[in-house]
Amino acid sequence: MNMRFSGKAFAFALSSFVMLMCTLSGCTKTYDIPDAPEGIVYLVYEGKSNYKIVVGAKASKAEQYAAEELQKYIKKITGFNIPIIKDNKKETELEIVVGKTNREKDYEVDRDSLGEEGFTILWSNKKLVIAGGGDRGTIYGVYDFLESLGCRFFAEGVEKVPSNKTLELQLHEPKSDKPVFEYRDLFWTNTYDPVFSTKLRLNGCLKSGENGRTIPKNLGSGIFYAGPHFVHTFEHLVPASVYFDEHPEYFSEINGERTAKHLYSQLCLTNPDVLKICIDKVKEWLRENPEAKIVSVSQNDSFVIESYCTCSECKKVDREERSKSGTLIRFVNKIAEAIKDEFPDVYVDTLAYQYSIEPPRVTKPLDNVIVRVCTGGCSAHPIGNCPNNSGIKGCIERWAKISNRIYIWDYTTNFAQYLCPFPNLDTLQPNMQFFFENNVKGVFEQGNYQEGLNGEFGELRSYILAKLLWDPYTDVEIHINEFLETYYGKASPYVKEYVEFLHEKVSAPSVHFNLVVDAASLYRSLINNEELAHLDSLWEKAKEEAENERVLERVRRSELSYRFYKLTSRRGEFADVFEYDRLEKEFYKDCKELGVLRLSEGANIPLVNP
Repeated sequence: MNMRFSGKAFAFALSSFVMLMCTLSGCTKTYDIPDAPEGIVYLVYEGKSNYKIVVGAKASKAEQYAAEELQKYIKKITGFNIPIIKDNKKETELEIVVGKTNREKDYEVDRDSLGEEGFTILWSNKKLVIAGGGDRGTIYGVYDFLESLGCRFFAEGVEKVPSNKTLELQLHEPKSDKPVFEYRDLFWTNTYDPVFSTKLRLNGCLKSGENGRTIPKNLGSGIFYAGPHFVHTFEHLVPASVYFDEHPEYFSEINGERTAKHLYSQLCLTNPDVLKICIDKVKEWLRENPEAKIVSVSQNDSFVIESYCTCSECKKVDREERSKSGTLIRFVNKIAEAIKDEFPDVYVDTLAYQYSIEPPRVTKPLDNVIVRVCTGGCSAHPIGNCPNNSGIKGCIERWAKISNRIYIWDYTTNFAQYLCPFPNLDTLQPNMQFFFENNVKGVFEQGNYQEGLNGEFGELRSYILAKLLWDPYTDVEIHINEFLETYYGKASPYVKEYVEFLHEKVSAPSVHFNLVVDAASLYRSLINNEELAHLDSLWEKAKEEAENERVLERVRRSELSYRFYKLTSRRGEFADVFEYDRLEKEFYKDCKELGVLRLSEGANIPLVNP
């Protein structure tokens, strides 16, 4: 067959062939970008870039995700989509290298010093390198770089992304960073989403019934507990339903009788059969969960302090140790010793809580034991600066002297009234610094962990806590201001004044409140009628200034806390006895409408009849 091509047809065919080869080889269109001044790089210039994002040919899912996040947000900022290529493509001068690649012949990443979660951001000539010690570090490095461009990740669905057609970056010395705490978790419902929690650099993977989070491998994974529960595991290690009828001696002896009553009893920790059952069960959990690095062997929760065993053998140990934690630490040490050969990288976690809060005087926790100290006391003032906190302060300091791995279980909400105004923002940083300065390696912050949204600044508190978990010495005021300005928009000055007013009121040394405070009794003497009227006006102005429905919804949800105080104290509009019932129903209706479903740890928002 005799085929002839016109000049135009041949040119088109040649152009198509070149484009196909270019696509297959990873090349892209080259743009005319002017030279940047000395010491400056144009990552994107006027909406165009010759840079490529480079990942390893065998990049992990997490490294690929990090590169895609970088690509996505640079496009949001500049409108330009920087292509992602593998490192087996031809190397060029202009690259953003993400994670482990073959480009490392030109620079060095000290992964040993960075650890799994640390990262470095450096320039190699005009190459920008973002590399982590491990997968999580690479992802965190990308988010850190995006934050340096002005991005902020305040809450799920609430971000700040600047708009700038040109990204002009200064060449700088390598920047390396890693978290202060190895374990960082927020037990706040609004942080459960794994994508958002990764942006907050949280790594705790906990499930308690329907509550908690898991972080998949493509997001860098996290720190998992083995077994079905991460705390209060005695009742799962030795279930009363299985053992009590035939072996009541496995459980607490209280007032001369053995009991396994739920929320009123523990295990007999000097019974050798109990030890064997627990060792076998712990090994079973760990074999079923090979990725887990921690297993909890911890006392049951209890409505009473005196739930521990008082048999003669347990009493003898506790007398020797001068603390009820004596039997516990000896028991946990034996389990830790029994598993270390098969599971050398696993820690056994236990609690210093209620009766076990004081450390033993003789026995020290083994190196593969984590002691998780539970806080309490006054939430109005820092742990290190309030007489009401002297007890927990001393306990943490004493545990720090005998344990090389302390975790903290901290409480950051009012469990009796989730909606009660709870001005504890000023305590968060000094407390986190106190933890760090006392050998604490991990922190778990419990808040409103159940279903629904929080009407008492839960998103703000979570954001600040996440920043402090990474760096206890960060500038909290800057973070608070940035959050308020984006989350509340034009309404932020009025919300900020309200927040500052409450914190000023509880800052006096004579004011104290804890994690189960009643709003009406707390503020009765702190807020006079004139001040109440002023607070009313702040919220009215905030609602008037809200620039759209999304911001107005956030303002209204945050106002619920203030309205709840007035409802419970029968002040303001709730002082009218003839209107009270109607206003109460309206309040609970608004709670449901705004997604606030819990009144307290133990109660839902009441159903409202029409």
